[in-house]
Parts: sequence; structure tokens; C-alpha cells
Amino acid sequence: MSASLNSSTGTALSFGEEWRSRFPIQSDPGRFLMASIPAAAVTIGLFAIMNHLIHVDEVRLATPSERIWDKIVFDADPMEDPVRPDRLVFEPIEVKTPPPPPRVTMSPSGVGMPPIVNVGGVPTRTPIGSLGPIITTASPVGDRTPVPVRPPLPAYPSAMAKRNVEGDCVVRFNLTARGLPFDVTAECTPSGFESEARRSVSRAEFLPQIIDGQAQESRGLTYPLEFRLNEE
Repeated sequence: MSASLNSSTGTALSFGEEWRSRFPIQSDPGRFLMASIPAAAVTIGLFAIMNHLIHVDEVRLATPSERIWDKIVFDADPMEDPVRPDRLVFEPIEVKTPPPPPRVTMSPSGVGMPPIVNVGGVPTRTPIGSLGPIITTASPVGDRTPVPVRPPLPAYPSAMAKRNVEGDCVVRFNLTARGLPFDVTAECTPSGFESEARRSVSRAEFLPQIIDGQAQESRGLTYPLEFRLNEE
């Protein structure tokens, strides 16, 4: 046993001496240099690999195509100038002695005072000897056409008076059983008198038409009005 151990130890020692003879141990600077060369190579290789992994190719965006829009033309009908009513222009007020009021001539047609009708007679003297029973009967009331009790009182329109314009009107209206006008319309030449003509007839009062003793509604009445300026 001891003989084999001694032989093995001798073999190892002889192998170590042979190794040292072939590869002698160098000094510390030589060992550091030998270790630095492969380490540097490995480091450079790692940097090269990492640079390759993180390298990003340059991204180039495609140039957008130019789009030319067609010219947009809006076709529109030419606008006509709106017709505007005449504007009221106020003139400076000049205080003067007012002239006499204009004369308004009214000539109503279709209405008038009815003729006075005497109904019944004066009773004759009855002899006393032949006195009989007294019988009283209601006297019939005669028919009557509409009569103006408060005729229209139109005022001369100031706009027409300033322009020295005269006019004629025909006012048409209906009359209630109480003598009040309604549905009043006016046709005037010129038309600047129509408003005053309607107003004056609407405020007039009439005695209604009487038929068989009953007040009746009347329709289709006319009342002409003439607007005339004083010549003085």
C-alpha cells in the first residue's frame, strides 16, 4: 500500500516539474497582460453585439401627395333691393297762427230723414145722446230708414292738408239694430283719407231702420265724404 502511494506521489511530482519546465510561471505584469487581452476582446465583442441590437434604421416618412381642390363657385340669384316704405322725416316745427280749419263737406246718400207721416186723425165730436163704448187701438208706427243722429265728424288729415290735397271718399258700412256702424270700409281718392273716413263713420250714431214697428239691422249703407280745403 505504501509502495503504491509513494509511486503515485513521485509521478505527480515529476509531472509538475515537467509542466513548470515547459510553461514557466511569469511575473505579475506578464500575467495581467495575458489576462487583459482576452478580456478586452470579449468587451469589444459585447459592445459590437449591443450596438447591433439597439441600432434603429432611419425612418423616412413618405412624402404626402399634393391634393389640389377644385375651385368652389357658389351660384346665387342676384338679390333685388328690398322695397322699403317711405321713412317718416320730422321737419322742424314752425309756430304760426293756425289757418281756419278746413271745410269738410258731407253729402250722405242712402240715409236721410223720412217724410213726416200723419197717422190717425183728430176725433170728431160725438153727440152725448149717442155715446157708445170707447175703444182705443194702438196707432201703427210708420217704417223708417236709418237716420244719422250724430253724423260723422272727420278731421282733415294733416299730411294731406300740408300737401294741399283734397279727396273724395265712399264709406260702406252695416248698421246694428241699435244704430251702431260695423264692418266699416272706405275707398278714397287719394287713399290718404281712408283712415280718417273709417274712423269718423265708426264713431257716428244712427237711428236704426224700423220695419213693422221693429228695429232692424241694415246692410249695404254708404256715406260719401268730401274733403275740401278752405280757399280763404
